[in-house]
Amino acid sequence: MKTLPIYLALGLLFLNACKKSNSGNSTPPSPYYLSSVVAVSPQLHIVDSFYYDTLHRIDTFTQAIYDTTSGTPLFNTWTVQFLYQNANSYPSWYNFYDVPLGGYGDYHLLSYDGSNRITKDTSLSGSGFVTYFSYPSDNIAATTLFEGTADNNLMDTLYVHNGNVSQEVIYNSNIPGQPDELEGDVLYTDASTANPAYHAATSGSIGPLLFNLTFNNGADCVDFISKNALEQITGAETSSPAYVLIKYTLSTDGKGRLAKMTTGTGASAGTILFSYY
Repeated sequence: MKTLPIYLALGLLFLNACKKSNSGNSTPPSPYYLSSVVAVSPQLHIVDSFYYDTLHRIDTFTQAIYDTTSGTPLFNTWTVQFLYQNANSYPSWYNFYDVPLGGYGDYHLLSYDGSNRITKDTSLSGSGFVTYFSYPSDNIAATTLFEGTADNNLMDTLYVHNGNVSQEVIYNSNIPGQPDELEGDVLYTDASTANPAYHAATSGSIGPLLFNLTFNNGADCVDFISKNALEQITGAETSSPAYVLIKYTLSTDGKGRLAKMTTGTGASAGTILFSYY
């Protein structure tokens, strides 16, 4: 089952660091492509790496997590390689590799609606894993069944306003056979700075899939959906602290691209660095 210390002190900073945003800024999409996003705190280090093919489609995404928040050093790295048919802007399959668990590959079949938006992510390994995506009122709802049954599921709803995610509501099946329990209800505020991970062809098709992959595998460092970068997080959750208020300071480079996000002081201080091809 997905472990959900959704916004524990450092977890809030980095597991949702550049994750979502809201309001109505009409920032144009980034003409640049990310090569890496590195999030660093005194006890947590996350590295996201991006690789593209000649058509600027995401070919490979890799995440490495170094975590000492529990007092014991933990490491995990996983990779997703996307497979495309012809010149389609959206992949038909992906292969999931989890290196610490032996480097095995788990092929997933992807399905889309008439607008080329992801609707289903199905593991072909026989595990039963499947995620259903829907778009009620142009919001995004993702329901993941980790073993193919409702006994172990996660429901994550993203409310989208003016092209940016403004709110996230998460339910989880903590007790088998009982109704899902609310895990978090969080609001996101955006800055005027463009989100460097937003590209219309990718965000409009597999943006929700990329979001769900990072969320379910340990750390959300990049928002693949919103047009604008994140400035503030507020909301409530079931884990401590019960109420969250985090503000970020954004810095851009000489080309106007998002280069750094910082927040907190002392043990809760952290920095997120963006690099480009």
